[in-house]
Amino acid sequence: MRVKRKVLIAAAIIVSAGIIAAINLVKRNMPAIFDAAYGLEDLSLLEAEAERESTYVGCPLSEGSSIDDCFTYEELPDGTVRITGYDEGKNTQNPYQVIIPPTIEGKQVSTLGRECLGAPYAENLLELTIPDGVTTIEENVIENANDITLINLPDSVTSIDEKAFWRNDCQWPVVIACKDTSYAYQYAKEKGFACQVMEPALPENDFLKEYQKGVKMDISYFAHLRTEGDRYDYITMEFRDNEIEKRLEGELIYQEPNEFLILVLDKTHGDILQCIDSSCMDADKVAFCMLNGVFCQNFLSLEDWNFDGEQDLCCYQGIFGTGAASYSSLFVYESNLGIYENVPEFLRIDSPILRRDKQCIYGFSRNGAAIHYVDRYEYIDGQLTNVARLSQTVKDGNEVEIVDERLIDGKWQIYHQETFCPRDSSAEEPWMDAYEQSESLYVGDGYWDL
Repeated sequence: MRVKRKVLIAAAIIVSAGIIAAINLVKRNMPAIFDAAYGLEDLSLLEAEAERESTYVGCPLSEGSSIDDCFTYEELPDGTVRITGYDEGKNTQNPYQVIIPPTIEGKQVSTLGRECLGAPYAENLLELTIPDGVTTIEENVIENANDITLINLPDSVTSIDEKAFWRNDCQWPVVIACKDTSYAYQYAKEKGFACQVMEPALPENDFLKEYQKGVKMDISYFAHLRTEGDRYDYITMEFRDNEIEKRLEGELIYQEPNEFLILVLDKTHGDILQCIDSSCMDADKVAFCMLNGVFCQNFLSLEDWNFDGEQDLCCYQGIFGTGAASYSSLFVYESNLGIYENVPEFLRIDSPILRRDKQCIYGFSRNGAAIHYVDRYEYIDGQLTNVARLSQTVKDGNEVEIVDERLIDGKWQIYHQETFCPRDSSAEEPWMDAYEQSESLYVGDGYWDL
């Protein structure tokens, strides 16, 4: 199963890698554009910081490893050290799991400075361990760490910037590993970061004692995230193995294997009322394994998908193929049973979009670049039903044909069919004019969401 999934997602990962590489190339060669986003005041701070004298020092990357010059630093007025940079190119030991040194030349490391991880980029960094004694983490420390997923924080950390774990001007889905009695744990809960708690002390984490062991394939507990709902609270648990040893041996890892489960909790006492995992799903299509771009933070969403006034659970399961479609699994709340039940029909919907105002769900898909589809789904007598499909096809000669099919009196019928020709065939992209004409039919109609 794991090999099959790697083959299926290889194309998507290559495309994603290309996009990331392109963004990094622009950022390296057009710094003024990106610097402008920080404002003049921040630019002056950066210039002043660049003028400070920095010294490369030895960094113990892992227990028993040799000294490797990879960090730069500056001494603060109190005699402690602020890390200012990290050169991955000098890390010949383990660029995937990096440990910040607790002391540098006898001086205590107290601070991780702004954008300090990467000179200019830490392409391989997956896990970062910050030692005891560090108290302060400044903004955007992971800005240049492209794939970081786990940050180990000690009890000594008492100050974390609002945007400490942001990249590209948005909160990055890292996991914060810490004790649940620490400042870091409260910070993670407040900001919506998933946590890794290996030895739970708080009653709210008692569930971990039963669920820390992997549910499948012996993959161990990686992180969890608590979401508060109207009726219940929910714990999203992620199981993952970054396969560091295989990476160090030179094996190409396309994507980390991960699995999820949802625990439904009673709000009053915290009792686990239901455990939802992948056993009821189509494993060949949307297995809880190797999900592309899925993290605890974006896996679970609470919405009323069947319009009955109750919050349902939608589990996002990533983008597949060439990125043309995403899939999700839906569990609707059955009030008469007091549990959530899977909706198998939901798997047929590509890139589902909920429209409460229209009491329907739209799905968006395509068959190559020339044919686009919009499907409309409604709940009829409690069943999720495909009630209409609109196809838009670009034909030879830059014509665009639309076919609007609808379920009428239980039978599929062509509601409207028409071909549009570009009004100016000499235009650079004449088919765009024909396409816009086809869509103008439905402006203000309210039936389709285009």
